[in-house]
Order: sequence, then C-alpha cells, then structure tokens
Amino acid sequence: MAVDYAEQKAFALSKKFYTSDPFELCECLGVTVQTDDIGTLKGMYVFIKRNRYIVLSDRLDTAMRKLVCAHELGHDQLHREQAKYSFIQDSDLIDMNDRTEFEANVFAVSLLIDDDEFLGLAREGESVEQIARKLNTDPNLVILKGRLLKNRGFRLTAFEHKADFLKY
Repeated sequence: MAVDYAEQKAFALSKKFYTSDPFELCECLGVTVQTDDIGTLKGMYVFIKRNRYIVLSDRLDTAMRKLVCAHELGHDQLHREQAKYSFIQDSDLIDMNDRTEFEANVFAVSLLIDDDEFLGLAREGESVEQIARKLNTDPNLVILKGRLLKNRGFRLTAFEHKADFLKY
C-alpha cells in the first residue's frame, strides 16, 4: 500500500465527515472505542465477526489517547483484512520499521496535524521540538509530517533530529 494512499484516506475521511477528531470518526464509521487495562500496550485494533474495535490503554493521557486512536483508526482503514486473522497490537506507537505501523502513523499524522498550521510553524523557523510542543505531539511524527509535505512538493528546510527510522 502506498504512503500516498494512507494520506489520501485520512484527508477523505475528514472531508466526508467534517472532522479530523478520531473519536468522532470512529463513531461515524461504527468503530467501537474502549479504554481498558491492556498491560504494556498503548492500543490495539480488533476485527471480529464484522465488528470493529479499538482498545486504548487506560494509562494514556488525553493527547496520547487521541494519537493512539488515530493510529488504530488507520489500521481500521488500511489493514482491516490483516486484522481478520490476528489482532494488531501497538506497544510502541513510533515503530516505523514495520510497514503497517508506518502506514498507520502516516494516516494518524495526516489526520491530526493540519498542513497549514504545520507549514506556518515551519516557515517561522520553529524547530522539530518546538513544533511538537505547540502541536502537542511526538517529535518523530513532526518529522514524518515534514517529509510527507516535502514529498508533496512543499519547500521545507530539512528537520534535524536524532531519529533515522523514517527512511522510506
């Protein structure tokens, strides 16, 4: 599955339902969201007998719950067929080495981080960490958003950061 497809899927959903809130989108799409003690997992996506569930850890703060919900919704929209055979479990949301996790992150970033807001901060010269703080997200996801925008032709200076797992 192409990265472009994951981006477009997120954009299409937010346009269709007039929201980028993953909880509202889950409600519109008939995906049940539950919070529970799931050990070290941050979230999981389950598809059983045509019923779709997202289970979020009860240990997550509000911002992380929103991010994990968006990520798991990405699995629903992009990897539902795979979930028929096994649960998709996420203990480390920022795992970019696995293609399905990377695609779910692309979906989440495309859904949650507004292009114009991001571009405004980037053009003001804000660092990755500053943008992450202002957008209340992980710096690695800020880097991912920057790369996605560059791939779409936006002129951005390269973000310097210690992580190198976003190569694709």
